[in-house]
Amino acid sequence: MAVSIPHLREQLAATPIVSPYPHDLAVAIVCDTFRLASQRPPSQAEWAKLEQRVKNPLFHEQVGMLAHVLVSSDLRKKTVLYLTPDRTPQARLQQFFEEIHPLTAEMVRSNAFRQEEFLRKWLAALGADIEGETEAESKRHLKDLDYRQAVTDLRKVEDARKKEADRRKELLQEAARKDAEARGWRE
Repeated sequence: MAVSIPHLREQLAATPIVSPYPHDLAVAIVCDTFRLASQRPPSQAEWAKLEQRVKNPLFHEQVGMLAHVLVSSDLRKKTVLYLTPDRTPQARLQQFFEEIHPLTAEMVRSNAFRQEEFLRKWLAALGADIEGETEAESKRHLKDLDYRQAVTDLRKVEDARKKEADRRKELLQEAARKDAEARGWRE
């Protein structure tokens, strides 16, 4: 019952998205997936509340990408198998949309790492097993792929570089000032 990430990625590569799904269609696809699992899907009001709670300007395009991966691969069948009444659809969706921010639909479509991250975060929200991986390995892979962490790390490196450049600039200015003072004494 484990999910094969490489198999899902092959299927998605074979059916590229031509244009974004309209939001209403995407919501309907996600809701139908919950219905297939005999789960009550979120109502329109619950979708609106979910959008407000996640406070994500990319919400609509992310819902569209979720719908695309559900209908373009075996992910829908696997999702149905893992949906259980222990967690509400809203809780699973909220976890997923909070976790995938700030991934854009274009990032998921065009970047293999972001696509895998997107799939893994959906599977994590479902509590699904990934084929050939232990739970700890799956968590480690997800951590390694985390775009937000990569951006945070990049910002830290850039800040450190900037501080070092500023420090060097100050040292050069100090050296130039001392050199000018020394010339003044010699003249």
